[in-house]
Parts: sequence; structure tokens; C-alpha cells
Amino acid sequence: MTKNQHDDYTNFPESGLCGRIKLAHDWIPAGCQRLLDGGCAFGYGTRHFKSKAAETWGVDPNPTFIAIAQQRYPDISFRVCGLEQTAFEAGYFNVIILNDVLEHVIDERKALNEMCRILAPGGTLIITTPHRGLFSFMDPDNYVYHLRTKAPRLYRWLYRAKYRKAPPDDLKPGYEQLHRHYNREDFVRLLNGSDFQGRYEIDGLLRSGLVLGVFRSNLYEFLSLFLGIKLAGSLTRPLHWLADQEFFIPFGPLAYNIAIRVKKIK
Repeated sequence: MTKNQHDDYTNFPESGLCGRIKLAHDWIPAGCQRLLDGGCAFGYGTRHFKSKAAETWGVDPNPTFIAIAQQRYPDISFRVCGLEQTAFEAGYFNVIILNDVLEHVIDERKALNEMCRILAPGGTLIITTPHRGLFSFMDPDNYVYHLRTKAPRLYRWLYRAKYRKAPPDDLKPGYEQLHRHYNREDFVRLLNGSDFQGRYEIDGLLRSGLVLGVFRSNLYEFLSLFLGIKLAGSLTRPLHWLADQEFFIPFGPLAYNIAIRVKKIK
């Protein structure tokens, strides 16, 4: 990948300290020595987490994302790998963050087992995902999945309309399946079915945001087909600000987002 492609902030935009990034940032305990941003993409959230830890790492299975992250943030350590298996030693991290990542992994149990292995006793695991709330049916990632698998010709036409090029032959890692949504009971079931069983306590939970975030995403996808991604992004930017304000409003079982903070107790 060339430097110009690395600097393409339309396809790889920076993010301010907002939404799930701000939530995870605020939930990081003081005095963190080593932090892992699992599924870090191109590091747009990792750069914010760095201010809360003495040593910060980011991992992602997408080599393009990691190449961009390494170029943009050379003071953070990045590595290409998935969550099901890493090369870190046991108990290496004090904090692990999975920001809208668990729903993309191939094997949730293996991923949680590995996070349990590399998280130190007394350490904190922060997970955010989409919630199984009132408007979960509006998830645009699942529209794309159904189009790609059930109407591939229409999918290719829509992709060309949006990006002005043919879709790639290979999918980004983690997008081979439906975008999963979870509730609190799902998290408890997954944790109890992993190596965390009997070794954790939940000390933070937030079910937040209702519809503005996913509405903004749908509007952006629609406008980008006709106006291009740059103009669509500009037109929906005010909604992005409103959605960020709504993100921190608790909506209980109706919410579109869920975040959970887990402490490993032994």
C-alpha cells in the first residue's frame, strides 16, 4: 500500500473521543500498565487509549489496517493477528478492550478463552457490541451481508455506485457472517462457557443509544449511492454529533448498543 492510500482519510477516517471510544476510554482503570485494543482496525481508537496506559498494543487480522495504524501512530505497537490466538504471554495485559469486535469473530469461545489467558488477574475486559434492541433490524452490515449472499449481482451494482469501483474479491476479516447483536444474558452465557467461568465479575453495564446512530448509518449508505461517500459524509455529519449525544443515554432493553466491563478476579 502506498503512502497516499494510507493518507486517504475518506476511506480510513480518524475519530474523535466520542461514542464507544469515549466510553471505553472512561472505563479504563487508573494506573494501567499494559493495554490491548483487540480488533483495533487502523488505530483510530487505540490512539485515544494510549493516554491511559504505560504500554499500548493494537491487534487486527487485517494487514491493510495494521499497515495504516503503524504509519499513523508509530509510538503504539501494532500486530497482525486475530483474537482466537495471539503470541502474548499469559497475564500480559491489565486492560483489554474489544470495541464492537466480538460480533465479528469466527469463534467467540476461543476468542474469550484467549482474552482470559492474556489478561492478568485483577485485570479489566471492556466489551462493546450492538445490542438486541428495538432497532437492531436496521443494522446496515446485515443488509450488506444479505445482498452479497442472496443477490450478488445487485450487491456488485450497488458497490460500484457507492465506491465507483468493483468490489474486492476478498472480504475484510470478520465480515463473512451476519453482524451479531447481544444482550446481557448473552454475555453471561458466553463468559460462563469460556475460561472466564467462575473467574470474573461484571462491574459495569450500559445499554445505550436508541436509533439516531443506526439511522445516520442507513442515511449515509443511501446518500452515498447517489452523491458519493464524501458528500454523504458531509451531509450526515450533524446527525453524527446528535447520535453521539444519544449514545450515552440509557435505553435499557430498547437500546441499540451494549457495553460491559468485566473484572478477572483470579
